[in-house]
Order: sequence, then structure tokens, then C-alpha cells
Amino acid sequence: MPLRVRPPRRILAGIAAVPALALSTLAVGGYFDAQPIAYLDPAGPVHGDEAVVFLSGDMGLRVGAGEGAVEELRKRGLPVLAINSSGLFGRGRDRAYVDALVSDAMRQALARPGVHRLALVGSSFGADVLGTGVGSLPPDLRAKIASVVLVVPGTDVYFQANPSGLTYLGRPDSDPRRTARLLRGLPVTCIYGLRESETLCRQPELSNANIVGIDDGHLMLRHYGELARRVADSALFPPKPMD
Repeated sequence: MPLRVRPPRRILAGIAAVPALALSTLAVGGYFDAQPIAYLDPAGPVHGDEAVVFLSGDMGLRVGAGEGAVEELRKRGLPVLAINSSGLFGRGRDRAYVDALVSDAMRQALARPGVHRLALVGSSFGADVLGTGVGSLPPDLRAKIASVVLVVPGTDVYFQANPSGLTYLGRPDSDPRRTARLLRGLPVTCIYGLRESETLCRQPELSNANIVGIDDGHLMLRHYGELARRVADSALFPPKPMD
């Protein structure tokens, strides 16, 4: 009779814990959020007639740069229309969806009393989405843009979010080098980690943008505070329009 070896309980427990861990990660990232878009009032004295449209990375608004940057913007007196990208892009989307999301979000923010100008901020996956959608905006919305802030945008764009990175394989959904050219005429800031190589900020299409490098990697694990301040500064004090 062949000898049967039973796996140790610790191994079985570890295997059983994998689905739970995955679900917890998705929950924290906001993949199950019923309301992925929220309007957040300023936490400090109101700053003029400007508001922010903020698109999070694929880990949502609760983790990483999103949380710190949103709170910093609010402390500076800016209301924020916060978009949890993971809640909207948990399944694959297309270019039409991206274009509609950016324009609809802007109109929603501009419908708020006293708001006449918008800073558009995208972080990581959200920067990819934002950089894609802004180029297709109609003239009336484009004229309302006070600044565009792209935080660690990638060199390939996919229209499905996944914190594991497993879906970011195969042919990209959009080429950011092409859509970046459509940002000309807008005040654009691109923030990236000096230790990351695959970033749109290093590409010639954004050579005339305001480029801000922070001595960290893509996740900015050691510089959340500095990143949040740089985002707010870029939104409030934009550079000249990109040639």
C-alpha cells in the first residue's frame, strides 16, 4: 500500500488563507464600494473658485498616495471629487467609458456652487486614465482646467484595475505617448519616483511639462507626506501651459 503523506496543518491553513487575504485586499482597495465617487468638502478655508477631480490608483483611496493627497488638498481649502478607480475599473472598460468618466466627473464638480475651475489629479492607474481622457474633452470643459497633475503615470495604459498587477499583461488598451500630446496647451505637472524607470514622466512627450522627481520608487512608500504636499502645490500653483 502506498504511503500517503498528509500536508502539515500550517500549509493547509496557509492555502486556505489565500482567498481570504485576496478578498481583504480587494475590500481595502475599494473594489466592492457601492459608491465609488464622493464629493468631499474642504477641511480648511475655501480657496477661491477651484475644486479638484481626483482619480485614485488601483488600490483605491484608502491606501497609499490617494489618502494623503486628498486630505492635503482638502486642508488647503479645496473641495475634492474623489473617484475610487478600483471601484469603477474592477472589470475591463473601454476608451469610450474613460472619456465619459472624465467629462462627467468634471461636469459633476462644476455643478457645485461656487466652483468654476478644476484641478485634475490622477495617481498611478488613475493618472493613466486621466491622461487618456483629458485629450478628448470638449472645448467648454477644457477651458475650465486650472491644472493637470499626473502622479507616477505608466508607459502602458490598461482599462482594468488590479492591485496584483496580474491583468497588466498583453496588449495595452491605450498608448500614453500618443494621448500625452493632446495635453499641449494645458498646465501639466508630472510627479514620479527617481528610482522608477517605466514612467511617462521620463518620455519626450512630456518634456515641456513641469517634471517633479522624488527620491523613491513607484509606490512612494517613504515619501507619502512629501508627495501629498507636491500634489497640492502643483494643483494650487500650476506651471505655464505645456508647449
